[in-house]
Amino acid sequence: MPSYQQIERFTLAFHELAVQRLRDDPALVRQALAVLDRWESNGVSAAGQRYRDAWREMLGGDIDRLEQLICSSTDEAATLRNASPLGFLLDAPERMRIRREAMAA
Repeated sequence: MPSYQQIERFTLAFHELAVQRLRDDPALVRQALAVLDRWESNGVSAAGQRYRDAWREMLGGDIDRLEQLICSSTDEAATLRNASPLGFLLDAPERMRIRREAMAA
């Protein structure tokens, strides 16, 4: 079972690459917002609303600011990464590569 530190390395590396994808193709922001819409239309828990709202705000703003907020080492950033709508930005082989690197570090 992966350690907390390995999981954190994975989610951080994942989001660093995901932010780069958003930077390269700003139209992907609309897709991330659509993920949030889909979650909400499927009746996700109210407990996560705070994080969905935070993601909406970040996705509506500057990509540099989004990167500062989710790629930092704060507890809030870790929580936001765990409630992320950016999962679609990396394919399975990329995820596996990042996971292997995180587990090996």
